[in-house]
Amino acid sequence: MIKLEHFKPLFDHIEYAVREFRKLDREETIRVVSHLDADGICASSLLLKALSLENRKYSVSIVQQLDESVLRELAGEQYKYIFFTDIGSGQLKLIEKHLGDRIIFVLDHHEPELVDSENIVHINPHLFGIGGSKQISGAGVVFLFSSALTKKLEDFAHIAVIGAIGDIQDEGGFSELNNYIIEIAEKKGKLKVIKGLRMFGAQTRPLHKLLEYCTDIYIPGVSGSESGAIQLLKQLGIEPKNNKKWRRLVDLSDEEIKRLVEGIIVRRLDEQNPEEIVGPVYILKEEDKGSP
Repeated sequence: MIKLEHFKPLFDHIEYAVREFRKLDREETIRVVSHLDADGICASSLLLKALSLENRKYSVSIVQQLDESVLRELAGEQYKYIFFTDIGSGQLKLIEKHLGDRIIFVLDHHEPELVDSENIVHINPHLFGIGGSKQISGAGVVFLFSSALTKKLEDFAHIAVIGAIGDIQDEGGFSELNNYIIEIAEKKGKLKVIKGLRMFGAQTRPLHKLLEYCTDIYIPGVSGSESGAIQLLKQLGIEPKNNKKWRRLVDLSDEEIKRLVEGIIVRRLDEQNPEEIVGPVYILKEEDKGSP
């Protein structure tokens, strides 16, 4: 179990934010604005689920960036309460300028502006000496707040993990706060962590295409080459097709996967960290095998 003693100031602040949230008029609709990327979408999804569980009304927008035009538009709306998720920490001065008469919650992990404003409740790991680029994602911050608001939200911890992966926070392995969320997702039976090939599209892409498109972790003679990928499979005694249908990684036997891993590592012996193709793989347990 991950020890969280040194994160106590962050968790205490989250409890304060929950108390402030509970003061909000239940009859008012809560405006939610989130960032247009995988982490931002996961962050808003978690918050909306929590608001639904709390029987709160909401209206949501996803934006590419939070600039003055977006804030002016929000200022023209009648919402008293506005939440920013995975966005907003770097725009606190603009938020205060345009939305100084509203109650604002900013749940973010990006580098923040330092603004002391009575109308803004700001949750950000940087405020407590915790790195936001590696330790926790925007979805993770929203998960910590939302699960403090309602324990039922723990059933959706895997969504925060997806957000962290979307922000490439798993590169080199997750760190403590993300691992804490992963433990919850595993405990709830939503997530399974295995050691396997770390390749995007492993569940869905034909095997030869999976290898061809593996460019983040370069495989000499294979990455970027369909014929090179097929040739490698045949050299390893792995048939790319089964009854005229292209096989996927999930279609291989354990022995075939072992041969494939060994073959890729041999191809990468001249690369730095040739074995980095293997690492933690995160499986959503309630999804069908082979689904996206």
